[in-house]
Amino acid sequence: MVTKHSIQSDPLPPKRWDAELHLEFSQSPHAIKTLLSRRDHTGPLLVQKALYPEGDHVCHAVILHPPAGIAGGDHLKIGIKAQAQTQAVVTTPGATKWYKSNGLLATQTTEIVLDTGAHLDFLPQENIYFNQSNAHNSISIEQAQDSSMIGWDIAQLGRRASGETWTSAFLHNALQLQFAGRLFWVEASSLDSADQGLVSGCKLGHFPVMGTMWLCGTGASEGLLEAIRELLVWTDALRVGATRMNLDTKNGLIVVRGLSTEVEYVKDFFIHLWLRFRFEISGIAPLALRLWKT
Repeated sequence: MVTKHSIQSDPLPPKRWDAELHLEFSQSPHAIKTLLSRRDHTGPLLVQKALYPEGDHVCHAVILHPPAGIAGGDHLKIGIKAQAQTQAVVTTPGATKWYKSNGLLATQTTEIVLDTGAHLDFLPQENIYFNQSNAHNSISIEQAQDSSMIGWDIAQLGRRASGETWTSAFLHNALQLQFAGRLFWVEASSLDSADQGLVSGCKLGHFPVMGTMWLCGTGASEGLLEAIRELLVWTDALRVGATRMNLDTKNGLIVVRGLSTEVEYVKDFFIHLWLRFRFEISGIAPLALRLWKT
């Protein structure tokens, strides 16, 4: 009698992405237009074309990630450089989803460099961290003297629309800013879903959404901070605070932090601040992005 034995091979390792995207903005020869002069990419990160909904002086770039999410083992790197006197907007068409990791670390590293006189609006849509995700998301900024920037980073823990709470997951989130060669701001958090302290008042309370917005440049004055504080919200659904530091005798950094029950509350509040105070920071008139309305 012959007994058949099934032969089981080891499962194939999950497919992973090592993707990079490098964008560079420069001025046209007669300084009348900001050009997307470099958009090199490897893997599934790209910008299809430069857009000019505000006219030639402000170049818009929409970062696309065709897989629609970041899985365990994926490593994404984004580099953005704005040359002197350029003006640019960088955003994404939708939320970035961080999937179940199967124990593998997923990373996204964004490095931003602004030359003298440049302005960047860095306005990505939110990150959604799924159950069992293992994520490391970092943003580092180097600003030259007389440059300016408005940016934000928004995180939602768990797929709230599906009724998920964030479980068996880990997130390390980091932000840092150097101005004129000096490191001024470092903000980092390591969140473990098993930590009961996440639901305590000393950490995130009961809020599954957190966001950080920053406004940096000569326009980030004490007066602007007071104007922002007049708009701050403190309710059961949305809590927002703001602080400021001097970078030198002319330049300041204003940081706005929010916690919420819903990602749309934080995002809408940050968009409102961006539209309200964009001109004070950059000298560029406010204009809502059509992309956010689709």
